[in-house]
Amino acid sequence: MLARARTEGSIISISSTSEQGSAGAEVPSVHATPQELRTFLSDSVLGSPSGRPTTPSPSRARAADDISSPPVRPTLVNSNVRTYAGKSRSFLVALPQSQAGSLGLESHSQGLIDDMGVTYGESQEDDFEMRESYTELRQRWGVDASEDDPRPLTPVASPSPKGKGKKKKGLKEEPPPKVLPYGMMNDLKSITELRSKGESRRFLDEVGYLFEGLDAKGALGVRRGSALEIVTKLCDVDFARRAKAADFLGRAWEVLREAGAGEGDKILDSILVFYAALVARDPTDLLDLAAKSDFASTLHRILTSLERSNDPLWLISTNAGSAELKAAGISKAEVTLLGNLHRLIRKKSGLFEDGDLVSNRLLISQALAIVTPSAHTLSHLPALLHSLTAELNPIPSRVDAYISGLSLFPPEGPSSYIDTPSLLHLDNCLRLLDSCLLGTWSISPEETPIQATRLEELREQEFAKALIALCACCGVILLDSDFEDRREVASKCMESALRVLINLTHDDVPWCEAVLEDSLSMAAIMHLIVMAQRQRRSIEKRLEAEEAEDEDGDDAARCLDRMCLALGLLTNLVQATPDAKAIISDTLLDFDCPGKRGCIRGCRCPGRTSALACLAQVYAQHLSSSNELDVVVRGHMAVLFGLLMDRAPSNQRTLLDALPGTSDREKLEALLQHAQDFTLFYVALSRKMAEARNRSRDEDEDAMELGEEDFRHASASHSGRVLRDSKGEAVARGVIALLKRLRDQCP
Repeated sequence: MLARARTEGSIISISSTSEQGSAGAEVPSVHATPQELRTFLSDSVLGSPSGRPTTPSPSRARAADDISSPPVRPTLVNSNVRTYAGKSRSFLVALPQSQAGSLGLESHSQGLIDDMGVTYGESQEDDFEMRESYTELRQRWGVDASEDDPRPLTPVASPSPKGKGKKKKGLKEEPPPKVLPYGMMNDLKSITELRSKGESRRFLDEVGYLFEGLDAKGALGVRRGSALEIVTKLCDVDFARRAKAADFLGRAWEVLREAGAGEGDKILDSILVFYAALVARDPTDLLDLAAKSDFASTLHRILTSLERSNDPLWLISTNAGSAELKAAGISKAEVTLLGNLHRLIRKKSGLFEDGDLVSNRLLISQALAIVTPSAHTLSHLPALLHSLTAELNPIPSRVDAYISGLSLFPPEGPSSYIDTPSLLHLDNCLRLLDSCLLGTWSISPEETPIQATRLEELREQEFAKALIALCACCGVILLDSDFEDRREVASKCMESALRVLINLTHDDVPWCEAVLEDSLSMAAIMHLIVMAQRQRRSIEKRLEAEEAEDEDGDDAARCLDRMCLALGLLTNLVQATPDAKAIISDTLLDFDCPGKRGCIRGCRCPGRTSALACLAQVYAQHLSSSNELDVVVRGHMAVLFGLLMDRAPSNQRTLLDALPGTSDREKLEALLQHAQDFTLFYVALSRKMAEARNRSRDEDEDAMELGEEDFRHASASHSGRVLRDSKGEAVARGVIALLKRLRDQCP
């Protein structure tokens, strides 16, 4: 092919001798040099390497000035043009004048002038300058522009042909200064732009088929499979990170809801609540998801329809028999899918420990407990109370069974699911109820009477008795070595139950009377106080001897929390009902009682004494400690002793005999000093908390986004807490006055 193309230099060169000899007659060939350039060619530029002349063919000759003929490519004879495979196959590249020196054209550049007075090098350089760079093309066509970029993109105008050849050489146009938004120090791309491109776009393309499989018009099996694959992928930490960056979580919730999840299908509903629990692993992710108008309402609605007898994942976790599964409306095919989902939750999600029983109720309450309290409304309260009371129902009977010698929980079997409570679910529900009682839910003042009615109905259902039984049940778990794997959740559940009881009995006589009606109440409360103090002292001794384990420090703090909560509940009972003083005085307890089965309803140990004496012993152990928390505890107990001695001479005598000191006056003086210190601490703490609430109400960005109605709800809740704090201060000052009067009456 090279021979046929005639690649030797004679094809592209013209002899200088033939050029001089043919000056009079110009009959160019097809490949001859154009007339306007022929007079400027020289041997040094276009000389043939072989020196052989080239004669134009007469048969192909035509007039050089014939402008009607097709244009001839003049660049084949210009030496600043590169060719490939000769004239028959040429790929022409215009070179700028700056490269003329490297090609040996610098000495002749001044002679290459056309008839219009413009150098040919300039014409070629103008052609070169017409070619835009990739950066300019990307800017002009907006390749890197994002539709949500806060920086306005200055359009780059395409070069105009009219300005060709008029640009002054050697002068560069300076780009216009970039205008950055207020507060931006550089032109780095925003996270919004980075999210909208690159990895996020590829990620959304990869998971697009999952959304297609969740089409509401598709087959039920396809929707179930696609939904299961979504939660399976979310168990992967890397996938969850990419999903968060691509705004996948909110879209997935919407698609799941459109596919029928949350509308009664057992598989899709189970996957939906599992999805909510997965997102709740990161509270920041849950904030965006909770912003969906139907998130909290959907979960509360599903929770209303669930009980132990029809909870799909609960039946799988408790190894329910085929008859129970059939009674719950679960087919064999659904059992297989639920089994796969159950294994996925237990092994890959990382939500629960190995010994925890998984249920739909637990997944729902776990997600709802992390949602900001303001997302809950009064309409959600019935669902919460229904699930909470249903979970508490078997606990009193299980405590009675344990006292009689049976196991606290039934052994695993086909029917064990009926009497086995979920402590994790109870803890979540109690935390939700506690936030409601504290006034953090979105409940307007007009809805407060409806809330009070709901709580009255709850009291009539012996809810207080069930909570006391739950505290006793958790106390058994903390002492029994057979339940070592459940101690942590039992401790949390007990604390949540005590907090709810404190809120219900605060300055509420009917609730206090409901608590005292159960014979188990006072024995359980006193046992919690004494047992917590004994366990804490034991841990502190191991810490002093440097024999403690790493977890002992946390255990000591939890013991102190339980004791303070139990003392707070006891204070509420004594403050609201006069009968509580006599009940405490009649309760007998051995300070060293091991908490055996027979001592749960009443201590039977031979060394038992009055509960007042046990309280005095706890108080005495805090006198020798300089710990700041111990100072607060003994001050609280001094106030409690003042309430117990008020209008109760028998209690006064019992306490003074049990308290450390040489005389009654000295003992009362110590109580007075501790009560005064506690009152000052309580007042200062209340004021700091009020100031913090005021600052958070004024500065919190979320509060600024609330509507007028929500802001009014928050203000009403804040006012209620302030009144409660001021009333507590008044009670403490009344006790101080009582102790002063008793001290002055002593000889």
